[in-house]
Amino acid sequence: MRAMLRRGSIAAVLLCAAFAAAAPGAATAATGSITGTVTDASSGEPVEGAEVCTGPFDSEEGVEACAHTETDGTYFIGGLEPASYRVWYWGGSQYVFEYFDGKRSWEDADPVEVPSGGQAAGIDADLDRTAAITGTVRATEDGLGVEAVDVCAYPLDLTEENFGSCAETGADGSYSIGGLSPGDYKVEFWPGFSGRKLAYQFWDHESRYPQADVLTLTEGEWREGVDAALEPGATITGTVFNLAKGTPMDGMRVCTIDAPSDTLTVCTWTNEAGGYRISTLPAGSYKVVFSPEMWEFFPGSAATGEDDDGFQTRFWDNQTTIAAANVISLGTGGTAAGIDASFGTPAVTPILTLPNPQAPIHKKHKCRRGYKKKLVRGKRRCVKVRKHRRHRHRHHSGMTAQRFFAR
Repeated sequence: MRAMLRRGSIAAVLLCAAFAAAAPGAATAATGSITGTVTDASSGEPVEGAEVCTGPFDSEEGVEACAHTETDGTYFIGGLEPASYRVWYWGGSQYVFEYFDGKRSWEDADPVEVPSGGQAAGIDADLDRTAAITGTVRATEDGLGVEAVDVCAYPLDLTEENFGSCAETGADGSYSIGGLSPGDYKVEFWPGFSGRKLAYQFWDHESRYPQADVLTLTEGEWREGVDAALEPGATITGTVFNLAKGTPMDGMRVCTIDAPSDTLTVCTWTNEAGGYRISTLPAGSYKVVFSPEMWEFFPGSAATGEDDDGFQTRFWDNQTTIAAANVISLGTGGTAAGIDASFGTPAVTPILTLPNPQAPIHKKHKCRRGYKKKLVRGKRRCVKVRKHRRHRHRHHSGMTAQRFFAR
């Protein structure tokens, strides 16, 4: 009985010790919060409905919690474990995306410390207004607006958060791109889906990206007149074959390269018949590459082996290096056809070898006694020799002749 009580007392002591050990841990796990106000940087007015999110500062795994600003621009994010946090603000397309404290990139964001059971207050943001560009795209052939042209503004500040934006032209060729962060841009006009054979172009009326003019936008600026006049596009066509199978190659990537700079310009894929067509090229000199892997031209943005189709990269005309690739010169609206390629080795067809019959050996045969060779119907044969008897009476031989002719 005492032994049982002793065992029960020990269990009770252990249980109490467990609760005592858990009590300090519960105290250290008290959650905290982040609060602040979001305002318009140009007017100072509160921004209602802006999204504010936070996540662990030393991790990129995701979002911890989010909240939206009230009519007075204030927000509150609670239930946060004591730690260091990263905070970011999104006020919609009319405001520039931002990190605390006024930073534009993930790496530059300032940490926010949330104390145990306390509050990190004053985590505010003054959001800059975004800029916009508008313009019209026309064709030089008729001066009319071109529909379905993709117009894209590419930022020169290539941070992950500062991405470009695109728009499509309407029936009259006009377009508008909003939500752009203040900064420097280059603008491209791409007519590949317009249904017209037109060359792509960069602002302001340049055919190559390096020569494109830089468009600088300030906070809240609305830039008009970012226009384009597209010339007729040059065309390169060809066919790609698989020699091993003796069939055309479907889905093979084909790209044009700007010859002076050795940079990719336009890519497409072969159809079921192995054919391809690139019809949006400005006048200039080009090289053509078949089966390129993107990492070969963009080492920093594509992994080795990505989109590998199993065939080695090849340049026209049957060259293995970009330096040796043949150059194709095209004028405005010109065409270069027959820019073909083939991959693999032809299948070997077995050749049936027949035995070489020896020419017949002709032996000289002697005729046996009583025979001699005569020409009979073009061939020499052994013919029996008949001895002529001398007739005693001439009239007998004459009768024989008469009988012969009489027959």
